[in-house]
Amino acid sequence: MSNPASISATKKPDRVVGGGGFTLLPDHSEARFYKTLPLPGVIILVHGVNSDGEWYDSTEEGLCEGLNDRLARQPEQMAFSGPTSGRLMAAKYTPELTSEGFLAPMRSASNFLAPQPHWSPVIRFRWGYKASKKDLRLYGPNVWLNEQDYWGGGPFANGCSAVADLWSEGLNDRLFLWLTAQHLNPVPGRDVYTCPHRAYYVHAALRLARLIKSIRERQQDCPVTVMCHSQGNMVGLAAAFLADRLGVQADSYLLCNPPLSLVPDNMMESWVQRGSRDARGAAGRQSSAARTETLKNFFTLLRQRAAAAHPDDRIDKEMANAAPRQGQPFTSADDRQRHGLNGNTFGRVTLYCNPHDQVISASTVQGIGWRGMSQEEIQATQGEGVFAQRVFAHGYAVGQAPGQSYRYWEDRWNKDAGAGKDGFWHPPSPTARYSIRQGLTSNQGIIGKIATALSTPFLAPVALLKVSVNADAPKHWSIPVNAPALPNPFLPRAYRYGQQMDGFDEGLDPSGNARDVAKREEQKRPDDPYDQHSTRTSQDGSATDAPMGDASSEAQLRYEDRARLRMQARRTGLADADGQVIGEDKPDEASDSYRQWRNQQISRFLVDGVDQNATDHSTIVTNPEHARRAAAYDVAVGVCTLSEDDLHELRVEADWRYVEESEINSSNQYLAEYFKTGRMNGQPLHEWIGAGEAAKPDTVIDQRDWAAPAVGGEP
Repeated sequence: MSNPASISATKKPDRVVGGGGFTLLPDHSEARFYKTLPLPGVIILVHGVNSDGEWYDSTEEGLCEGLNDRLARQPEQMAFSGPTSGRLMAAKYTPELTSEGFLAPMRSASNFLAPQPHWSPVIRFRWGYKASKKDLRLYGPNVWLNEQDYWGGGPFANGCSAVADLWSEGLNDRLFLWLTAQHLNPVPGRDVYTCPHRAYYVHAALRLARLIKSIRERQQDCPVTVMCHSQGNMVGLAAAFLADRLGVQADSYLLCNPPLSLVPDNMMESWVQRGSRDARGAAGRQSSAARTETLKNFFTLLRQRAAAAHPDDRIDKEMANAAPRQGQPFTSADDRQRHGLNGNTFGRVTLYCNPHDQVISASTVQGIGWRGMSQEEIQATQGEGVFAQRVFAHGYAVGQAPGQSYRYWEDRWNKDAGAGKDGFWHPPSPTARYSIRQGLTSNQGIIGKIATALSTPFLAPVALLKVSVNADAPKHWSIPVNAPALPNPFLPRAYRYGQQMDGFDEGLDPSGNARDVAKREEQKRPDDPYDQHSTRTSQDGSATDAPMGDASSEAQLRYEDRARLRMQARRTGLADADGQVIGEDKPDEASDSYRQWRNQQISRFLVDGVDQNATDHSTIVTNPEHARRAAAYDVAVGVCTLSEDDLHELRVEADWRYVEESEINSSNQYLAEYFKTGRMNGQPLHEWIGAGEAAKPDTVIDQRDWAAPAVGGEP
């Protein structure tokens, strides 16, 4: 059996069989068989909060094409093409939503993967928050939920900046007496209310750890890379510690825009975390020492994986293409030296940071996905030899030879433009402002509403203080750019609605742009607020909210707005006794008054969204070219022997919605109880994580800043 990549592209053999099928020849003559080139490993994608992995399609497409470049598997480099030859091709998935923004009712474990040829190393991990019946009463008015009472990644406001916080209470929105975070929130659509316990993160991390174990049970030395985005990084890091307890570990991590923070002090975050306590009774934010030690422990776990790298001769026997007619050849030793860290693609953690990320730079977060890691922080966490980072910034080439530094103030593209002359952010960061409308909505009790109204004349001037939502980078902040050089360095670009943009930072991001640009007039309904919305221009004249999307993006907009409307309806007495919002879940049964209220709310959503800043939080992962030209060179490469059936089973297991209904006899099916009921072992999730396999590992350091009160003292 031969390697089809090593066959001359000019001479076709008599027979080629890929994928394991064969034919018996009645004349007993010799037949040559060419097996499918193996995958180079498995890459698990992990999304963040308020997400269903909207970046997965782009990233999987880019990873497959980039690995074809890296492994010399482009059509002109192989004797045979297509997925049965081993050329990587992204898997396609069936639509998740109806055009009206509901979950596709017939989608299931048996049909969520489209029946199209593919040969992809990517497994898409899905996780989120599921409200139990009790949680629906407690938190239904505070968080977005769909018609099945769950939300991908959980609520936006419930993120965190330290691994130990996954085992802690959720966000407390109360600032002082009746004053809530929502009173001062200047960002429309990012409602900030008290959130449930973060135990659902731990459930996701345990599922991810057990998914890695399932891969190892099928192939003990299968190369595994975990690629995370946003709060998915916190799930990924926690999974590494839980996986260690299971006796398994991924070989490489790719951390995109992580909120993990190494900032020494952050009073605002400590106040928000004042309800969380460690074993000593101390409250507030995780200490700087705890954060540093936990990250050091994570680096130690991954450093050990360098010894698991596959030998060159094994990789070359299965995958080498040493002399293609065109393009760069592939041999293992050369690949390691070109793209490995210290000559190894295993045992590596690569950070992708964006200096203009307007989510991870929030004053209460200030994560390494925005700031990167300074040389001092790398040394303190003992990251040398295991850690590398790339900077994705407007006008700054990704993939330059290591040894450069990125200077946050001096190298920013806007240092000489507009507001950039005086401030770090362009457009300027939103500033806190007192809103009576938002305050009345955030206080459900009559006393809070009265206090909100009476205090308006005194608190409205808070906007004059110009307290920014986003922190400024420290003056002279500089980080080493030490990841291996890429074959073709490039300027990063934003990718919006299927189009490559000229630049990387997006400026404004009107929500109305998501509407379907191809929708014909005769398809529009006179009573539909999306169809009847008139295009508006932003205050600065730089953008409009004209439709730019397609049917899929409009369905996503409607889906998210339905969740927001359910939350608001529960806050304003428009839900039934069980918390169900009939007007959203069963539109045909909606009252006229509900329809009128709904249309008014959606119109306001669209108007408020015209001037909203783009977050620049997902621009790294939503452009397939970034995955093709960068991420594909930062993953572990070896020989993966998993079959198509293995991969299908693992893809089902990776989706928290479908694992129980599958016919796979998985030892991890018991974890599906959470998606069904919002509980585990019949317990509330925050109790379940207190012991057993979901308990916090000792290597995740939990040590908070505010010392415990003395016995008999004030808390």
